[in-house]
Amino acid sequence: MAEEMADYNEILEKARALIEKEKPGASAHKKAAFANGVAYLTTGWSGGYGGPSVREHAVNSVVSRLGIPGEIEFDAAVKELIKDDGVVFGPITDLHRDIYENDHCFDDDPEDLRILRS
Repeated sequence: MAEEMADYNEILEKARALIEKEKPGASAHKKAAFANGVAYLTTGWSGGYGGPSVREHAVNSVVSRLGIPGEIEFDAAVKELIKDDGVVFGPITDLHRDIYENDHCFDDDPEDLRILRS
């Protein structure tokens, strides 16, 4: 268990460092959703940097394309979640609206909340 937690923390930090470099202008909320999502997809563990936000919940929608959480490769998770039109960095979609209305979300990006509440 301690080794799994160490792996989770390492992946979480690696994903956060990567997104800070690749998308420095993105909101802290989206960067957290990205790092948390990558860590979840690759380890099967959730948590990390706050949340779950609506965007972090939306990560579940990509699981069926990638495999089983905990068995998905880091690079595959990054490739999917870093997309400008994906569930983390893309526009708010009906998927996000449905999640917002039906799931418990917090630590959401203020701009996302403005859109979701409109």
